[in-house]
Amino acid sequence: MSNDPKPNGNGIAGLLTTLASSGDNWVKLIIVGGLFVNTIWTKNNGTGIKEADRQLDILRVTVSRQIKSIYDNQNFLFDFVDSVRMSQDKIQTKLDIPHESATPYPRQTLPDYLGPYPYPQHP
Repeated sequence: MSNDPKPNGNGIAGLLTTLASSGDNWVKLIIVGGLFVNTIWTKNNGTGIKEADRQLDILRVTVSRQIKSIYDNQNFLFDFVDSVRMSQDKIQTKLDIPHESATPYPRQTLPDYLGPYPYPQHP
């Protein structure tokens, strides 16, 4: 009794085993050609996926920079508005004009983009 594993009769492995054992050289040649073409397609598919991931990482970095620029510009505008409101508040206070005191606009800050996946772990 042999301890060698027996080929499974189900699925592609069983089909290939059955076809290869038929003894016809043309069938064997077609199987080898199919495996060769499958190997090339699989290799190219992996390359395409890596290229797509690289392009997505570039897109993520570009979008994060643009969004950060929007928030920085918004904060610059809020700084300007706050300075105008504070100066008006000082003038109205010196002239004894009743008014509500100016409060600064709340700021929103964005964290820096952590880079492409997998993200570095922060402590």
